[in-house]
Amino acid sequence: MALGSDPQVALENNVTPTWSEAIAAFQELANAHDEVNLIEVGISDVGRPIHAFVFSPNAANIHNLEALKLTRNSSMDRLCMLVNNAIHPGEPCGVDASIGWMREVLENEKMKSIYLDMMDVVIIPMYNVGGALNRNCCSRTNQDGPDYYGFRGNSRNLDLNRDFIKMDSRNAKAFVQLFHAVKPDIFIDTHTTNGADYSYRMTLITTQVDKAGPVIGPFLKNVFEPQLYARMEQRGEPMIPYVNLQNEVPENGIVGFLETPRYSTGYTTLFSTLGFTAEAHMLKPFPERVEATRLLLQEMGLLGMKMSDEIMQIRKEEQSRLAVAQKLPVRWDLNYADSTALLFKGYAARREISPITKSTRLRYDHSEVWQDTIPYWNAYKTRFETVLPEFYCIPQAWHEVVDRLAWNGIEMTALPRDTVLTLRVDYIESFDSSNKPYEGHHMNRTDSIREVTESVQLFAGDWIIATAQDGIRFLAETLDPRAHDSYFTWNFFDSALQQKEHFSSYVFEETAYDLLQNDAGLAADFATQKERFPEKMSQPRAQLDWLYKQSIHFEGTVNRYPVFRSLTDRKFPQ
Repeated sequence: MALGSDPQVALENNVTPTWSEAIAAFQELANAHDEVNLIEVGISDVGRPIHAFVFSPNAANIHNLEALKLTRNSSMDRLCMLVNNAIHPGEPCGVDASIGWMREVLENEKMKSIYLDMMDVVIIPMYNVGGALNRNCCSRTNQDGPDYYGFRGNSRNLDLNRDFIKMDSRNAKAFVQLFHAVKPDIFIDTHTTNGADYSYRMTLITTQVDKAGPVIGPFLKNVFEPQLYARMEQRGEPMIPYVNLQNEVPENGIVGFLETPRYSTGYTTLFSTLGFTAEAHMLKPFPERVEATRLLLQEMGLLGMKMSDEIMQIRKEEQSRLAVAQKLPVRWDLNYADSTALLFKGYAARREISPITKSTRLRYDHSEVWQDTIPYWNAYKTRFETVLPEFYCIPQAWHEVVDRLAWNGIEMTALPRDTVLTLRVDYIESFDSSNKPYEGHHMNRTDSIREVTESVQLFAGDWIIATAQDGIRFLAETLDPRAHDSYFTWNFFDSALQQKEHFSSYVFEETAYDLLQNDAGLAADFATQKERFPEKMSQPRAQLDWLYKQSIHFEGTVNRYPVFRSLTDRKFPQ
């Protein structure tokens, strides 16, 4: 079994542990060392437990999630690093690498004492348990080993790296409980990439710096990242940013990946955690990928401890920024006018005639290596900002959304009695919906929103959510319908977009006639409408429908977004 600390073993066997073997390997470490423990933190969709491996001075007393939470709450002056493995079990490098990394640290007394003095490490051995149990040889077509591995989808065929906001899986619920229990300063998700061919064994996604914001973003870009890349270079493992191609081959440039909150690091950034995704290159032999991942985990830990004070200070500054923010960006666009020159080492791209399709195909020629600067587009500009109200209001009927807020530690107050409040209300006037399912949902995109002030009937048990609390960024990016991964985007509010009552034309004809006869203003507006939209209003049903929607018979709440906002903007904590 390849356990990461000895790449030769992996090379000879080209295997990665099964789920039960991986758990046994971590349990073996826990049995041998008082400073580590292996606990269950939740249940996966396949019914098997999700584990966390905890490396901490108090590990012997940590037997469940609640004990872990209490321990972390009492030691927030210690840095914490959370590692997530096998979210895509066909990309198992992190599993082997984590075992090898922890073995190396625990068997080196000097190194172990440094960690125990400065940093807690929490590792999820295999997050996608259902996918890990669905073991096969061949589903990762473009990957060099191992011989057998798990499947990308979980037991519900969900891609769990699209599930961190919508939280459809029990896996995601377990993850957010663990995440909020340990409050990590650094988070790493381990993957194997796909796409172009090039010389690097390791590529890295750092949470997008403009989206990370004006405090964390510059720290990542100007301070942490340069040192991390330099350390990997010194270890003989040069890295490059994740090769997200602009146009077919690296020579044309690469684009910084905008990992919105559906992705792990997009989610963790909502809570001021420094997020990274390790992407080992799929065409490098499996033992080399494992070794590159192990080195990254090792150097990330060492650099994190070296910069512990700076990291904690930056996170405090970010939390202070959020505490007094009046507006927050919720949607970004790539700025193609802003690129930097990135030194890149690649293979020559050849165009040949395919013997199969008889058309031009791409082939990378390893015998010809080139090194040159390429464009790197990693600047994003804000498209939408949300103005933060003093509070949001969500009717209890939308319990799926309320549940997800609660799982993320959002504080909510239930109304004690029925009441009517005057609130800011959004109407989704125009939106598009995808015509195919995506990860168990279809995606919505708003085109036009109309804001009005209305009296809203609320009931005892409906929820008031103050914005003067931790988690404000999570609220902004889930409740503003324009956000990339809002709950509107993920179609949690679709039933609010349907008209429930209608009319029969032959009956409404008489009512419409009376309306026009008795309301000169309405008649004038009707004439204007027919003049402005002659094609649409040439249809009799369209004319009647327009009149119906101006009448007292129309229900009026169609497309009313059921997340209401206070008339006053956010108050700041004293």
